[in-house]
Amino acid sequence: MELMSKAFVVHNDSGEIVSVGRVPTHVRGRIEVKTDMPGYCVTEVELNADQAAMSLKDLHHHHRIHIASHELVRK
Repeated sequence: MELMSKAFVVHNDSGEIVSVGRVPTHVRGRIEVKTDMPGYCVTEVELNADQAAMSLKDLHHHHRIHIASHELVRK
């Protein structure tokens, strides 16, 4: 299954990832992801080629969100 180059990342206020999701390319329309967990938010990130080739598990365990830039960065 081909996936979009974007990921939706649920994380805490310090950038630690709780969950990562990606959307198949055949899905049309706007995708919206929300969380109702206090202290957590969702950031939509554009994955680079290396990140896009990784499994969700690897993205989760080896990356975090840089809060100021809203980018996915290596730990």
